Formats: sequence, C-alpha cells, structure tokens
Amino acid sequence: MKTCNTILIRSALFCYILCGSLLTTGCSDTHEPDLSEEGTNDWIYKIMDSYYLWQEDLPAKETLNFSQSAENFFASLLSDQDGVNYRDSWLVFSSIEKKKETTKSIDESDSYGFQYATYSVNNGSLYYAWVLYVLPDSPAEEAGLKRGDWILAVGAEKPNVTNTDAFNSGATTTFLIARFNGEGFVYDRTLNMPLSRAVEATPLLKDTIISHNGKQIGYLMYNHFISGPDNENEVYNDQLKELFVQFKSARVTEFVLDMRYNPGGLATCAQLLTSFLAPEAALGKTFCSMEYNSKHTAESKSLPLLSNAELMQSNLDLNRIFILTGATTASASEAVINGLIPFTGRENITLIGEKTIGKNVGSNTFGKNDSYDWILHPITFKIYNANGTADYSNGFTPDYVLNELDYKNNELLPLGDPDELLLKQALTLINGGTFRSLPAATQYTNKFDFPKIRRQKIQGFIY
Repeated sequence: MKTCNTILIRSALFCYILCGSLLTTGCSDTHEPDLSEEGTNDWIYKIMDSYYLWQEDLPAKETLNFSQSAENFFASLLSDQDGVNYRDSWLVFSSIEKKKETTKSIDESDSYGFQYATYSVNNGSLYYAWVLYVLPDSPAEEAGLKRGDWILAVGAEKPNVTNTDAFNSGATTTFLIARFNGEGFVYDRTLNMPLSRAVEATPLLKDTIISHNGKQIGYLMYNHFISGPDNENEVYNDQLKELFVQFKSARVTEFVLDMRYNPGGLATCAQLLTSFLAPEAALGKTFCSMEYNSKHTAESKSLPLLSNAELMQSNLDLNRIFILTGATTASASEAVINGLIPFTGRENITLIGEKTIGKNVGSNTFGKNDSYDWILHPITFKIYNANGTADYSNGFTPDYVLNELDYKNNELLPLGDPDELLLKQALTLINGGTFRSLPAATQYTNKFDFPKIRRQKIQGFIY
C-alpha cells in the first residue's frame, strides 16, 4: 500500500463520478444497521469487496483493523493501482467523505465564486492568490474581481493570508488587489467583497467564434462535465446543444476546446460533447466502454456517439481539433481525448498546455441513502475507447507545453481573448504558424501550487 506523501482526493475534486447511472447504496439490509465503528467498517468492506475495481487486491479480511476510524479503514483497503504519481506525491482516486452537516453559520456550498492558484511567500507563511477565472453572478464578479488579479490580503492593507480558506468564503470584506510589474507586486486597487453565497458553477464558462484569416474558429471553455445544477436536470446539456447550433450556423470549421481546469464529471456529458466534435461518419459508433470487475461484468456497458438528430443536426464534422489542457485536466476530459482518437487519429488532436492527470477509471457513489455517516466513491470501472485502449494512465503529454502560471513571463488575459497564451498558440497553429515556447529557465516555479478544483465550493486549494 502507498504510505508516503499520500493524497486522498475527495469526490468533489478530481474523483468526479464518471458514469451515467449512479449506485447510491451498497448492501442495504432490512434490519437496523450497526452504526458502531466496527459496523460501519464492515459495511465499507462489503461494498469494496463487491464493487471495487481492484477487488482482488483487497487485504485478507482477518488482517484488517475494524476498530479504526472509517477514513483510515477505507484507506487501508486501497490498491497500489488506485491513483497516479503526481507532483512528487501519490494522487489517490477513490475517496470517502462525511455526510454534510448543516449547522454552520456559513454553509459549505457558499463561495465568493472564483478559482485561483496560490503562490507561497515569506518561506511559506503567507499566500497570494492569482485569479484564474470568476463565475458569473457571483460576489467576486459583483466586486469587480478579474482573471489575472493578484489578491495579497483579505480584510487588511498588507499581505496577511496565512490560511487559504480566506480566499474561499466568508463575510463581507475587502481584497487588496495587486499586479506584477515584472519585478514585484505593486498595489492596484481595493475591492469590497460581498458576503459569500451559493454560486451556480456553470460548466460553460466562455464561448466565442473567432474570425481569423478567413476561418471561423469555435472556442469553448468547458469547465466540468455536469448535466445541470447538482446533476438534477439537463439545463447545461440543453445549453450546450444550443451553443453548438450556433457554432454550426456560423459555419465553424476549426475548434478549440478549453479543458485546462476540467477535472471530469459525468460520462454522459462527455458522450454529448464528443458527439458534437467527432467526424460525422463516427456518429453511432462507440464513444467509450466501461468495464467493471469480475463480480459485476453484467454491468459493463458502452456508450455510443449520439446521432445527428439527437444533436439537433449540429455535429461539426471536424477532421482535427485543438484542445487546451492543464495540470488538473482529468477523467471525463481525458475520456473525450481518448474517445476521439479512433475517429480523428491522435495526430489530428493537438494538445496545448500541460500534462493531464491520467485517470482512465471511474467511480460509483455508495451510502447516500444508508444510515451510515459516510459516502463512498470507490473506483469501480475502467474506461476504454472504441479501439479498446485506455493507455493514458500517465496522462496525455501536450504536443506543445505551455505553463500559464509562469507569472514572470505570462499575463493571464481574459479567457477567449485571441492573445491569451494557450488560445493564441492554437490560433497560430490553425493558421500554419509555429510554436513559441516561454523561456525554459522560468517555465516552472516551485513556489506555485496548482489549483485543486472543488466544484461544489468553487475554491482553490494547495496540494
């Protein structure tokens, strides 16, 4: 088992459920459940012994300690195959979470409504936040926060943030905003931030059609694979369909899909998006196959690319595509890339940005309707494309490596701006230009921590 520098990723982070129908309970009994520590762990073991993808790797039952905490017990069951090496640590995919309590004065779903990366200063005792994007109709948008702003202080006139939770949610306050002038941070303005509140985390963050050298180029920042608010309806899927109607009407022939912050989500949403982007001849063929362990082979299934009728006749029939990736691109995002390969060829999928996570597996949810205090998200299936391949466990390596967080050489321009670092490179390549890398000496900085995407709270976190 992995014991050193292990990171257990919560289900609201990278381990989004990559399946269309969820198993919300495991071993339901008609008798009163045993809610003791031992009883809870026995319930966890039964679920894992039945559904865990690497069930054969479970330790012998008699060697397990059923008296420890549920979190520690769950961790003791995990296979060495469960996760990837990521930034000098082991990134675990399966997760367990405590059911939410609603007694807090500020609910956990409240947010200021922006995502950020953190920069540690003063030997790690202080943190600055570099704003990656701001959600519409959020307190942050209301206050005037912009992508590319630096937040040096919350509720003070000098750098003071020792706990990054201050960037996430709270009472009305002020943000000290600065800009980097090439040598250091200089004061720009002070923002009055309203009280945090529940913010709708739309996945369709930005779309535009760029007329460039006589070509109509579609651009979409697709931020996570979700069908509607809390996956309870098809609002976002319907918006995606209407958006591609517009792309089709505008005669878009080139496309830039921006998934640099996308950690995954529902396979059915990935199925829908890929169906719009694949060559028309591929429609109806297999998008992906989901293979469960030997105890649940009957649940293994395939998802096809949808028909053009289901797509409102708006498949773009693309022969090539440009995809922007980041350090948190994972799961369903990678399934889109892998699902396109059999029909476009890898050589016609140009990846720009950073190496993806390498999550070619998905999970189901257990415990929501049980009396236990825990919800489980174990990995339960592996995802293959139409060729039967899933060989991206080490992530997809970009064809053109660019790190937008190289703040000494890059300014975070608005998403969709033709001069924004990653999009500009895609437009250059679309028009036959060449790649221009950032200076190698400052391509990466060890003081930066990539954002940990929490979709329910819309917060940035340090690994």
